[in-house]
Amino acid sequence: MINMKCPICGKDLDLQNKQIGTSENGDPIFNEYAICHSCKKQWNLDKQRAKKIAAKKAAEEKAKAEAEARAAEEKAKAEAEARAAEEKAKAEAAARAAEEKAKAEAAARAAEEKAKAEAAARAAEEKRAARREAKARARKEAIARLAADKGISEEEAERILKERARARKAAAQKAATDATATDNSEEQKYGNIPAEEIRDKREKAVRKGYEDMLATDPDSKAAKKKKKEEAETAKAKEDVKSRKMDDYDDEKSSDDEDDDEYEYVDEYPRFRPGRIILGIISLLAFGFCIYKGFVTGLSTSGANVTSAPGMNYVIVALCMLVTALLYFIMNNRDTLFAFLIPMIVYIGSAVFAFLKHGDEFELLILAGVSGVLAVISLILAIASRGGDDYDDEDDYDDPFEEEHDN
Repeated sequence: MINMKCPICGKDLDLQNKQIGTSENGDPIFNEYAICHSCKKQWNLDKQRAKKIAAKKAAEEKAKAEAEARAAEEKAKAEAEARAAEEKAKAEAAARAAEEKAKAEAAARAAEEKAKAEAAARAAEEKRAARREAKARARKEAIARLAADKGISEEEAERILKERARARKAAAQKAATDATATDNSEEQKYGNIPAEEIRDKREKAVRKGYEDMLATDPDSKAAKKKKKEEAETAKAKEDVKSRKMDDYDDEKSSDDEDDDEYEYVDEYPRFRPGRIILGIISLLAFGFCIYKGFVTGLSTSGANVTSAPGMNYVIVALCMLVTALLYFIMNNRDTLFAFLIPMIVYIGSAVFAFLKHGDEFELLILAGVSGVLAVISLILAIASRGGDDYDDEDDYDDPFEEEHDN
């Protein structure tokens, strides 16, 4: 048996069993004590052992709880990772499906646009072919009439008609050159001289008739050049399918004036300077309304703040600012809404200023200005939809019909 030492004096302790109580059945309960006779102290060894066992058990339970918590955390983490992976897979599948759908829609649109372009190309080709056939028939009929009237061969009649057309073209060019020189050198003095646009149209019509006449000769340079240009045009149409096809006239070009047959197309939308001017006017009106609003005052003693004259100016200023921004943002867009949307805002501003002007004469003036700007926007919108292109076939006088009109 191991001798235990007193922790105070270091002497041997006396181990004894002492009764600490009784059980439910009345049996005595003994605990082992360590007694120091020198220090007069004793220690309950069973109680200390019980405390150590309880502490050890608590530590084991704590470790077990921590292990269970770590296991639960790892399980939750694994489940979260599995859910994230599943959601990611679903998102990727949805993205792939959306991408495939977008590709299919794009392919369908491309096919539809291609079909429309091909249909437009066929329609334009049929229109040009019909025009060429009509002109060829008109030339043949005119040549036959002249040959029958004068009793000459068709080749001689064709040569006579070419000479007459050439003479008319030269006369028209001389008249146009003289008129242009007169306009550049001195002030216009006579009212019977046509405007420059009319002269250009007539000259273009005469030139086109002369070139159509030359195109009937298969051995002429114009006919050979026409075949070459038709081949180049067909190749360009095959290379550029998505581009909007312009209805060019295939029967064009003389030896010295090829570029005159092409029509100039403006690169900028219509009435662009007018939009800029209206935007600047709206900005000036915005600055004036903001100034008047702060000078007049933005609040009143009443509950309705919008009844303040200053707040009315601020609302009109915001309308002017919106119209200015719309004109500047849509400055490069050739659309009807570039005029209609600012016009609607102008009308709203005019109605509001007229209803709220009261004793403020400036608000009444702003209502009138907004109404005028709305009318100008409407006029520009209508004018922007009107066509100003010149149709050569409408004003073209067939040179054969002048000599052989029945």
